[in-house]
Amino acid sequence: MKKKILLIPLVILLLFAIVAPALAQKELVGVQVGDWFKYEAKVTQWVSTMTFLPDDYIGPLTLAENNTNAIWYTVTTITPGEDGDTVTFTVQYDWKNGSTTYATVEEIVSTADTMIFMIGANMTAGNMVSDTWDFLGTGWMYPPRYINETIDFANPNATRETNVLEYDISILDVPYEYIFYYDKATGMRVWYWNHGNVPEIDFGTGEPQLAYEYTVVWEIVDSSVNGLLIPDLTGPILLLMTMAITIPIVILHRRKNHLK
Repeated sequence: MKKKILLIPLVILLLFAIVAPALAQKELVGVQVGDWFKYEAKVTQWVSTMTFLPDDYIGPLTLAENNTNAIWYTVTTITPGEDGDTVTFTVQYDWKNGSTTYATVEEIVSTADTMIFMIGANMTAGNMVSDTWDFLGTGWMYPPRYINETIDFANPNATRETNVLEYDISILDVPYEYIFYYDKATGMRVWYWNHGNVPEIDFGTGEPQLAYEYTVVWEIVDSSVNGLLIPDLTGPILLLMTMAITIPIVILHRRKNHLK
């Protein structure tokens, strides 16, 4: 099978290629062995003449983000390290076809981590979550990323302090947008949104990679951590829509009663 290398999606937070910065700042681990987190991952937009994820696709998207009902992360070990403790997760994928598969994922809780699936606990606005790093050894330095703000976020179970990381980046003239929500107490990512518009790319193989536009969303839907749940961003929007519809009806009803 001929391998296709998707250079520009490679270019985006390739969730598999980690090149550590020269210096790493250790961060506080906010989870414990046995903690589990249930996610739903969905590709909410795919605009392309290309079938979703061709053979040997390498990039910001995975089949799991479009073909699973749930993805479970369970903390199995926490290993102390001088430059950052390593949190090991057993990951369970519940596929839409009824099958289940497993994987092991390690996260180094420090600014050396480029994946930033989790960050340090109790971080605040202005703190660095990931230092600059040489992207895939190309000499292009991915910029450092910092927490934009800390907000009080009300989810269906509780109000929890949440760290927000939001940034846009252009790689090889292709724009990408990212929004991350992290639970402050645990450092776990509770919501993730990423959008990109990738043009057709010719790798010199005679078979160019077709253009595509995508949006992907991850969100926590359950957890063993008390009060931790998906930050339902649709709630405020639906509330405003409901208010916009309800208020004129209420006013009209009052006017009719006044005229009687």
